[in-house]
Amino acid sequence: MARARRAAVVAAVLLAACQGQQEPAARTSPESSAVTITDDEGVEVTLDAAAERIVTFAPSHTEIVFALGLEDRLVGVSGRFDDFPPEAREIERVGGAGGVEPNIETVVSLDPDVVLTAFIGGDWKERLRELGIPVFTTLASSFEDALADIETIGRLLGVEGEAVSLTAAMAEEAGTIEEELVAASRASCFLDYGDLFTVGPGSLEYDLLERAGCDPVTASSDEPYPQWSLEQLVQDDPDVYLISEGVTAEQVSGQPGLRDLTAVRAGRVVPVNPDLLTRPGPRMVEGLREVAAVLHGGSAAA
Repeated sequence: MARARRAAVVAAVLLAACQGQQEPAARTSPESSAVTITDDEGVEVTLDAAAERIVTFAPSHTEIVFALGLEDRLVGVSGRFDDFPPEAREIERVGGAGGVEPNIETVVSLDPDVVLTAFIGGDWKERLRELGIPVFTTLASSFEDALADIETIGRLLGVEGEAVSLTAAMAEEAGTIEEELVAASRASCFLDYGDLFTVGPGSLEYDLLERAGCDPVTASSDEPYPQWSLEQLVQDDPDVYLISEGVTAEQVSGQPGLRDLTAVRAGRVVPVNPDLLTRPGPRMVEGLREVAAVLHGGSAAA
């Protein structure tokens, strides 16, 4: 919906919700042709002009907007996990109670031209669309998929050239890391997010682990984010045990059954930065290099 028509809806909503708050002042859009793109949930999204005001509802999208040089247009982010780059912490947070969906009134008050998200589904998307605010969803299940999403977001926001340059640099660096690992022996590994929740085929993290020279012991999983059984993990006996936030090496080594794993006995229970693996954004390559260094004793260190 064009800004003029949406402004009327915005004014009505804010009048009821915010007791007469002033309607946002009109702004002039940068010159740009309209763009229509279908997102990863099959929703066709049209922007009549380059987005001047952007809200992100996923830390990865916040990082992408910054990497594309559009931080001056970023008026809202999801919450406290939007922490990179540090400047993102200063942007207004739109997350509602629980953080699983945005506060509609807060989003509307920011008068965004588009909301970018990586959350699947959600009635809140339709509520925003009914108010004339486009919501664009990307869902990455692999490194290549994430690169394509970054380019798509760049196309949507009118900076396709910058997006292509960014993904080309990321792909080149990832290729260099993988070339460095050609002669290295692969290691079996397990990534523990807590209570043996882990990653399987179809998840971004699983793809990054494989690219880093790991053979995840969860290859047989039919879910992207399964909970592994202790009995199965003992049988799998990984060479390296990767742990995320909330899991410590002491907890792993102190748990009956796990203390006898090859990785634990060899002292290869290693923390990794989950933000570098779970966020399909510009820092994925850092995650790839970090895991490669962990698995191969620094052979892929920067």
